[in-house]
Amino acid sequence: MKEKVLSVLKIIGIVVFFPLLLLFWLVCVAINAILTIANKKRTNTPLGQFVEVNGHRMSVLVKGEGKHTLVFLPGLASDSPILEFKPLYSKFENEYRIIVPEKFGYGQSDIVKYKRDIKTTVEEYREALSKLGIKGPFVLCAHSNGGNEVEYWEQNYPEEVKAFIGFDTNLAAYEDDWDFKVSSWDKFMIWLFRVAGWNRKVVRPGLKKLLTKEERKIVRCLANRNTDNYDVLSEACIFNSVAGKSVINEKPLPTQPTLQFVSMPEWYIKGEEGHELDDEAKRWLKAHEDLANASINGKIVFPSDWHCLHIVNVDKVYEEMDKYIKENL
Repeated sequence: MKEKVLSVLKIIGIVVFFPLLLLFWLVCVAINAILTIANKKRTNTPLGQFVEVNGHRMSVLVKGEGKHTLVFLPGLASDSPILEFKPLYSKFENEYRIIVPEKFGYGQSDIVKYKRDIKTTVEEYREALSKLGIKGPFVLCAHSNGGNEVEYWEQNYPEEVKAFIGFDTNLAAYEDDWDFKVSSWDKFMIWLFRVAGWNRKVVRPGLKKLLTKEERKIVRCLANRNTDNYDVLSEACIFNSVAGKSVINEKPLPTQPTLQFVSMPEWYIKGEEGHELDDEAKRWLKAHEDLANASINGKIVFPSDWHCLHIVNVDKVYEEMDKYIKENL
């Protein structure tokens, strides 16, 4: 008898719950459609300027002038690179030239829906800069996956790279094959969330409080457009595979000056004893140490245990960058 009652309750629950869930989703879809139309001007007005690359629009911000040209490259799945890096580059724009190119599928650039490996992405960056009449050498400043792009850039066009400044960058020597795949169910869930507008949020930790109200609105709109789009997922699959990194690992480590900000556990930063790094952290640290040792004036700084340390520790990162640039470049 008890089992029959439970079965009936489950059926009732399903019959009642799923229609309510569907109704809630449909309401969200309607609200998202209204917000998308209302914010169309906000998201389509370029924060920088559009440059045609391979028949598509790439968004590029160019600000300031000075002795050095700092180019900021985002990590995986940055909804708005121009606004993500703003708290940091705004501290330099009165002294140096600042450039933030938004790769396809990121920020306000087009979503192109073709597979792009590290080589393709770097060539698209270079084409955009060339069309803007901007020549190197550059100080390439990259977060996370952007580190792979800088390594390839340094190895293949060394005359264009003055230095590499990394914000917890993913380096090719770090042996971590994600074997990332996207199933049909994953694609369905991605569509479900995007249509309902459930991606409208400022994802990068610490960024929300550093932006204006208007800038936060822009990021939320772009987050719903860009989260897990084709270009981002393609990058996740290709960049982080052993095959994807082979174009870098088949050549010697680059030797240009480098400043690497690396996230490590708080106890490690404080030098506390009685702890030991796990194998993943050891490999992460070794990859950055090897790069610094191979580089001219290579230096590593441990500001915190945050991966987005260029946001969370923006003041410390700025101070270390400013000091390194003035002393070594």
